[in-house]
Amino acid sequence: MSKGSRIAIGIVALLCAIGFFMTALDPSGLPAGSNVFYGMTALCVTIAIACFFPKSHPITLRIIGATIFFAYAGYVIHSFRNQNFGRAIAGFFVCGLPSGYLAIAGNYPSWGRAGEVFNSEQNNKQE
Repeated sequence: MSKGSRIAIGIVALLCAIGFFMTALDPSGLPAGSNVFYGMTALCVTIAIACFFPKSHPITLRIIGATIFFAYAGYVIHSFRNQNFGRAIAGFFVCGLPSGYLAIAGNYPSWGRAGEVFNSEQNNKQE
């Protein structure tokens, strides 16, 4: 991923973190409570750290991958025996499993149709 893309994603992640944090400060009317929004704040800050500091990738990418993997696994478990189960399984295979690979290996999968997007030659030369 190019440096410009990382900066743009990092800025958006920080803006999202601020939005989630501000929302969590007033939990009235939030069906899930403020803890979910504090968690989303932490995830967005982790994404921003990964974007601005590529040397942190061995840790931050694993945190992001594990979060996405467990979120999809929870979705599959929660939607068992209802109409969303097919979508949950499809999402788990498309996003959850590659994120699980990211959590274990610490880098993006090089296989698949879009593997070269994350593991481009430009990215390998920069790091």
